[in-house]
Amino acid sequence: MQARTYAMKEAERLLPLLRAIRRELRERTHETARLETLREALVPSAHAHAGDLALVESELSNHRRELRRAEQEIERLGCRIDLDRPLRIVVPSDQGDLAVDGELAKTTIRRLPLRQGV
Repeated sequence: MQARTYAMKEAERLLPLLRAIRRELRERTHETARLETLREALVPSAHAHAGDLALVESELSNHRRELRRAEQEIERLGCRIDLDRPLRIVVPSDQGDLAVDGELAKTTIRRLPLRQGV
C-alpha cells in the first residue's frame, strides 16, 4: 500500500466513515470478549454442550474475521489503529498525525502530540 497523507479538510470528510468503523470495532470487540467468556464456561462440559460450543466458536470466528476486515479497511484508507488505544484511528496528515477518537457519538479529529524519542 502506498503511504497517504490527508489535508485536514480531507480527514474531516473521512470522519463519518471512520466513526462507523470505530463503532463496528467496539461492538465486535465487546461481542468477541463475551463469546470468549461463554466458550470458556462451556469447555469443561464440551461433550454435553457440543452444539452450543460449535455455535459459539462459529460466531467467534465470524466476529474475528469482520474485525480483521474493518482493520484492513482502515489500512486501505492509509490510516492505522493506535496500538495504545484500540478505538483511536490515526490519520496521517500533512501537518502531523491526526487522532480520530472520543465518544462515538461525538467522534472528533485532532492533532496528536509529537512522540518523544521516536
